[in-house]
Amino acid sequence: ANIRETDAIVHVVRVHNDPNVVHPEGRVDPLKDIETIETELIYADLEQAERRLERVSKTAKSGDRHAIAEADWLRRLIEALQSGKPARTVPPPADAPDAMTLLSPLTAKPVLFVANVDEGSSEVPPAILEHARAQGAEAVAISARLDAELAELDPDEAAAMREELGVAHSGLETVIRGAFSLLHLIAFFTAGEDKPAQSWHLRNGLSVWHAAGMIHSDIQRGFVRAEVVNWDQLVDAGGYAGARDRGTLRLEGRDYVVQDGDVITVRFTP
Repeated sequence: ANIRETDAIVHVVRVHNDPNVVHPEGRVDPLKDIETIETELIYADLEQAERRLERVSKTAKSGDRHAIAEADWLRRLIEALQSGKPARTVPPPADAPDAMTLLSPLTAKPVLFVANVDEGSSEVPPAILEHARAQGAEAVAISARLDAELAELDPDEAAAMREELGVAHSGLETVIRGAFSLLHLIAFFTAGEDKPAQSWHLRNGLSVWHAAGMIHSDIQRGFVRAEVVNWDQLVDAGGYAGARDRGTLRLEGRDYVVQDGDVITVRFTP
């Protein structure tokens, strides 16, 4: 039930041919597996929509405009689900813009397909990539078996092995990057010479004032200005002193749009 509270769905798809991992149906067919899960999600949404329509219809009988609009949308949604279409294909009406949020259908959520491939492979199979694009989803490839083997090595040895195999990131890093891209998120940091670095996520395109609110509402309310430097410039300069000398540490106002990798120090009045 808690899956309805998530921002996105990560769908791990078996692509590898490891004979030691038994498939319930004795086959390896990624698209068939995807179809099975998507059908189950549609059935779950259908059940949810029918229950919601039963409740909303009672309110609609009183003439409530919002309820009437939502009930009409639910009927169209149910028809779409019954024909195998996901909820994302039926946008909510103008008179009930929050209908989709209230229902929170699983098939309206953004999806990241994770192709679990064989060792030595790092590409998403074309068929999965094509299916993802048709759904407005994203897809990445990982090898869970390779990750398990590398986890037993020293970090430096694991990094060297990844470089040798041409695998830039671990499976976890790949999934995180894919999820950030799917949800249009960026990462920024707060750090100082006397405090540890901390990472925060923010929707791409938002201002440093919004970033301040992620840190603390008091900081957002008292925002004065922000000292900003991108992390690679900070590291290259050897710290804040070097960044100041190079002019890469700069002051920005509340409308500055945060960039991925920015290190931010907010000046505010309590």
